[in-house]
Amino acid sequence: MRTGSGGRSIFILLWVLAFALVNYPIGAWASVRLEPFILGMPFSVFYFWSAYSLLILAGVLLAWKVMRD
Repeated sequence: MRTGSGGRSIFILLWVLAFALVNYPIGAWASVRLEPFILGMPFSVFYFWSAYSLLILAGVLLAWKVMRD
């Protein structure tokens, strides 16, 4: 059953938001802190690790959704 472009637009929005998290100005503003340590990493390292992981996951899900329909 085809869901139309409604499902794709959610994944596109998720990808755009994740892309904004890793780029200027949001990425530069949010990742400035070195304290506290999260999972043994400084906050800035953890921030970019989690933001890029979200970006990769959103890209894979978007590609899967587009190729499937």
